[in-house]
Amino acid sequence: MTPNLIILQGGENVKIGNQRNLFMQLISNRNVSSILIIPWTTDSIEKENNYRGIYFSYFKELGFRTIEFVERDDNNADIEQKFMKSDVLYLPGGDPVILKEEIGKRSLQQKISDFGGIVIGNSAGAIVLANCGYAGGVLYRGFGIIDMNIEVHSNFGQYKVNEYCEPPIIGIPEEGWIVIRTSK
Repeated sequence: MTPNLIILQGGENVKIGNQRNLFMQLISNRNVSSILIIPWTTDSIEKENNYRGIYFSYFKELGFRTIEFVERDDNNADIEQKFMKSDVLYLPGGDPVILKEEIGKRSLQQKISDFGGIVIGNSAGAIVLANCGYAGGVLYRGFGIIDMNIEVHSNFGQYKVNEYCEPPIIGIPEEGWIVIRTSK
């Protein structure tokens, strides 16, 4: 099972909100009001906390009424509750290796796969959702929640291929996104 709507972003800069229109469309067209963020894309707690403030302000300004984070010390019941009451699940940009490792430690990939709302992966988050992804000259293996190979921050012709990331590879430009509908 996969979420019924998945959005893969090529690389939004949340500090300047260069993809505000995406979220404004979601809020107005899909009647969403709550977002859950998995913030683990760096090994610096200071940097993570700084980005938490940026995410909170950004999503509040856009009109989300509830903004929550999955915490490193949340137990399974807390995580389940947060997933159940959220309309949108957001996996941010940053280091895809750290994000995948932290999600894997908590076995959250099945929860992400079963999430009934909208799942948004920005850059590293998109890579983690895909079979594999390419960014900054490096290939990363994702969880394969969606059966595709991607390049984020895409510029024409920079794709790499290896034994687990074969064409087709979908390039998503820096300020672009793709929407995948998995059900009616």
